[in-house]
Amino acid sequence: MSDNRRPCLYICTTCTGVAADGVRSAAEYDDAGEQRPGAMLYDAVKQQTDRANGGAPFDVQPVVCLSNCEQGCSVAIAEPGKWGYLLGRVGPEVAEDLFAYGHAYAASGTGTVMRRQRPDSLHHAIVARFPVPGDSAEDEAFHNRTVTK
Repeated sequence: MSDNRRPCLYICTTCTGVAADGVRSAAEYDDAGEQRPGAMLYDAVKQQTDRANGGAPFDVQPVVCLSNCEQGCSVAIAEPGKWGYLLGRVGPEVAEDLFAYGHAYAASGTGTVMRRQRPDSLHHAIVARFPVPGDSAEDEAFHNRTVTK
């Protein structure tokens, strides 16, 4: 993540997606000389951010394997002091929706983007949420506003 504390959308470029009969192996894509769906997803989202000419309120970074292979293409979004989220069952066809989700995440004080605020294609995409460390004062304030007593 950059020093200006922008959220970062991490996109697994090694994801193989989910076919009708299950997950295709990386070897199947590689042997056929085909680009993996995760790499296609990264390219599509990166094109969205490039078209925004610096107007995207989040960064996009490719990563190798988010270890969520059984759930198809996966992405994670995180920013210090906010909840981070792992999303699965996404693909290149939802690049515009991920771009919109990135905007909503950036605008959220805690990182939470409720289902009704997410594009339809992402209603069931959240696999997990996780705390993202910040400095200790931020961590305490974050804990205090997100934990019910």
